Amino acid sequence: MPYILALAVYVFSLHSYGANNDLPRLGDATSGLISIQQEHILGRAWLRNLRRQADTLNIPVLTEFSENLIYRLASHSQVSDRRFEIILLDNKQLNAFAVPGGVIGINAGLFLHAKTEAQFAAVLAHELAHLSQRHFARQVEEGRKQAPIAMATLLGSIMLLATNNTEAGFAGLMTSQAAATQWALSYSRDWEREADRIGIHTLAGAQFDPQGMPNMFRQMYDAHKYSERPPEFLLTHPVTENRVSDAAGRADTIKGDVLKQDMEFLLMRTRLQLKYLKQSHNLAYYQDQLRNNKDEKQKPIIQYAIALLLMEQKKYRQALVQSNALILHDKSRISFQILNAQILFNVGKKDKALKQLNELLILNPDNHPLTMIYADLLIEENQLHQAALELRRHSQIRKNDPSVWQKLSEVEGKSGNTVELYRSRAEYLFLNGQTDKALKQLESALKISKGNYLVSARIEQRARDISASKEEIKI
Repeated sequence: MPYILALAVYVFSLHSYGANNDLPRLGDATSGLISIQQEHILGRAWLRNLRRQADTLNIPVLTEFSENLIYRLASHSQVSDRRFEIILLDNKQLNAFAVPGGVIGINAGLFLHAKTEAQFAAVLAHELAHLSQRHFARQVEEGRKQAPIAMATLLGSIMLLATNNTEAGFAGLMTSQAAATQWALSYSRDWEREADRIGIHTLAGAQFDPQGMPNMFRQMYDAHKYSERPPEFLLTHPVTENRVSDAAGRADTIKGDVLKQDMEFLLMRTRLQLKYLKQSHNLAYYQDQLRNNKDEKQKPIIQYAIALLLMEQKKYRQALVQSNALILHDKSRISFQILNAQILFNVGKKDKALKQLNELLILNPDNHPLTMIYADLLIEENQLHQAALELRRHSQIRKNDPSVWQKLSEVEGKSGNTVELYRSRAEYLFLNGQTDKALKQLESALKISKGNYLVSARIEQRARDISASKEEIKI
């Protein structure tokens, strides 16, 4: 999201350049003002504050899909620092953005608007290009030529734009820095062209159809060219006829192998259609689709939707019929296996469901959606000790995932492990931008861990680390 990248520059340049204007140059024209590590710190601080203000999606299979796709793209991109953090936002508006330090935000609406995996991947390849070209740092260099901007107003506006409160965001920007904002937006058009060019090569390198980019642009342009208020993505990434034709021209020149579209994107898209389009995408709709379906490739997607809807209605035995059919279709697909285990558990075959998940975790160690559903079912069976073991191990792999810490705190609380309850709750609160509350949790943990010097020392060190983060950037 170039506006976030462009505008955030002023914040960091005012905050850090004045305090440390003799940073060493590390080999490029921009690193003298802001290093990759500074971008990383800024991005994580920004993410914590975004989580505090925005509703997020906690659907582990959706998280896993998004992360896998981004890392697949990144391996063919020019991004050097691949310490990514991906946040999924509970918003059906079309939007995606990239923030310095590898923070990538995806609205649920991107899944709804993209009709193919290549179209979806095209938007993310474009965002990765913004990161790889370090547009943030480049803007710092240019920002030195501009007049200072009111930091408080700008910080608030950046966050409003990221949380899709576009009217308020732009209003805030225009109140006190109209001239500088116009400069930033004008400059960002060059970034858009550069991100398109580099992104389409990333897309093709990852063996997605490069036509996904012009097709996505064309779809967005046609859908919203007469709209009075286009979605946030188009406000920050204007799509014109020239941009569509430029992307199509580039795509035509790229040759290479294209992998067959995996069904998983369509399954994840279906999950979100069930959430956001309830009136049209209901049980009757999918049952009618199944009766009249003539495309065998579509059948598993329809059955997946039916099974989810029946499970939601607690019609577990009917759901099991569809779920078993999905397993017969593809027993290696984790999203099918997870759904099947949930339904088995709810029809009373609890041991079978837990055994199935345990065996899958042996084959797929540390898999995020498998671990989380396994922990959920263990908790329901009151196997709290085993659930805590699974989640503690997982929390060390996904240290920056609030959902893991939240689930772990639930288990520790039910187990009566008060010290670990406070510690895990502190991590959850910290990652959601509630630093002071996190420190109070650690203070409570410290009070009841007196005498255990090792645990006390770890708690004290973590409190120091969290306190220090408050000084990284003031948002």
